[in-house]
Amino acid sequence: MSFIPDAQLESRASELWRRHQLEPGFNIDALLDALGLNLLWDELPHDVLGALKPAEALVILNDKRVADFEANPGWERFTTAHEVGHWIFHAEEARTGTLPMLEGGRTWCRDGSRDPAEIQADRFASYFLMPTDRLQPLLPIPPWQGWPPVYRLAERFRVTGTAMIVRLERGGWAHRDGIGTPRSGRRPEADTGQGTLPLA
Repeated sequence: MSFIPDAQLESRASELWRRHQLEPGFNIDALLDALGLNLLWDELPHDVLGALKPAEALVILNDKRVADFEANPGWERFTTAHEVGHWIFHAEEARTGTLPMLEGGRTWCRDGSRDPAEIQADRFASYFLMPTDRLQPLLPIPPWQGWPPVYRLAERFRVTGTAMIVRLERGGWAHRDGIGTPRSGRRPEADTGQGTLPLA
């Protein structure tokens, strides 16, 4: 599997926004139709949120996790966007055999996986659902702290609060302090635990 820089992931996400004239909170099911992808709810192993069957242009969401998706608004959208990332960046590799497929010709997306393809699909989903040019103008004026500003943004883009704070952290717009409270700006160097080495 080839390395895909974040700039390329973000560029492809922006291209989809322009081509399909998307707005924050867009209908992701309608976008699947526009991309020629079908959606199916089916039983998958419990630790799997979704899967992609590239040969059938099919996104599968785990029927066993419906309660989890309902309890975490935005989780279903992120999982679906993650599968779109696999479709755009990994489907051809899966079809040609250079990206290993699992049982039934599927890529299975396990929650918390550190597989490089999964990380790429997660980062694409983040850029896709929360693009920089749409998110940045809506950021609260710093300094700010607490979860309410994060949740307001999450609601606007129809993602989870966790997805939003991770996106804000990766963009350098926010960090979580030592007790997990979101705060504006990058984490102060003193809080990173890395410190500096003495020069002498």
